[in-house]
Amino acid sequence: MRSAAAISEHLDTRTAGIEVAELLETAMAGPTDVVFVFASFHHREALEFAIADIRRTLAPKTIIGVTTESVVGCDLELEGVAGLSAIAMHLPGVELNAWTTTPKNPVPISRPEAIPEWIGLKDDTKAVFFFADPFSTPITRLLPALVHCRGEDRLLPIIGGMASGASQARYNRLFLDDKPIREGGIGLTVSGPIELDCIVSQGCRPIGEHYRVTKTQGNVVLELGGRPALDVLRDLARSVGAKERDFLQGGLLLGGVIDEHKSYFGRGDFLVRSILGIDRKRKGIAAGEFYRLGKTVQFHVRDAQTAVEDLQLLLDAQQLGTQPFAGLLVTCNGRGRSLFHEEDHDLTIIRERLGEVPIAGFFAAGEIGPIGGKSFLHGHTACLSLFRAQQE
Repeated sequence: MRSAAAISEHLDTRTAGIEVAELLETAMAGPTDVVFVFASFHHREALEFAIADIRRTLAPKTIIGVTTESVVGCDLELEGVAGLSAIAMHLPGVELNAWTTTPKNPVPISRPEAIPEWIGLKDDTKAVFFFADPFSTPITRLLPALVHCRGEDRLLPIIGGMASGASQARYNRLFLDDKPIREGGIGLTVSGPIELDCIVSQGCRPIGEHYRVTKTQGNVVLELGGRPALDVLRDLARSVGAKERDFLQGGLLLGGVIDEHKSYFGRGDFLVRSILGIDRKRKGIAAGEFYRLGKTVQFHVRDAQTAVEDLQLLLDAQQLGTQPFAGLLVTCNGRGRSLFHEEDHDLTIIRERLGEVPIAGFFAAGEIGPIGGKSFLHGHTACLSLFRAQQE
């Protein structure tokens, strides 16, 4: 198994496509099974021509394209400028099944028994990659249906992200081979002798104590541990040091425990969501999640240093395995320069830990990846998928 990545900063779409195609052809020097193409919004209108050039040059069995705010590839994170990034892979023995879901022909969420056939699920399916338009995809209903499509005891990893190349409906572009899609999403079911590891760096850490949710209304948490939620938050703000108080003012988050059966909860055990606002009249906290009664939650803070530590810890574990032959990085458009105040930050760390692995990806409007064995739609995360040949 092998791969090659290429990136172009050329503003002309056809030129960028030809540059990427030629670089990939030279590096692959043989057959190609799949190509992922990520294009900044600058290339939206002519992207079909660039993808056609890449298809003619490499003749892959499958090619998937997504428009984005910014792209990632090789050693570059091209934020706010034109970019076309791609990764090609040769996957002998691996079965790839590409499929689409659109408003007119959606995945049958109401008939879960039909989903496995729709997506080409196999006994040895390792994961599904999924890229979608956020304006037309019911991701909050679709994602759980995909995750659970082969039963509660064998959750299916879903990896990918939401197109970020437009701020209104029908302006994103997705491509499956020569078919352009303006609404819906594209999936790729991967089965066979391959190992796929996806690390999800939420870049935040718990602060204070954890509490049980004891009263809610909709997405507003009214009581934590039998006390008004706002009172709990105020006590937390008074109890922490000056540095952590600055983090609280910069943006507070609320994490819900993924596995309630654990005896200890630490970093990585929570699915973290933004706090959307405060209900002062009811002393409640509006969260970006609907928490059930009895759910264990804890406040979290995010800062650049914590994000660095989190990503490095996750990469430490990956260094124990065999060298991956490819990487796919889907990162939040709230990371990059706006969080770290420097160029190519996440890619630099990944390179330091994993070496010269071919990598491509994009800044997403929502990242999809597993935490605690179950895949979720995230924000503010970096999701890195690593491809390895299956060990005998």
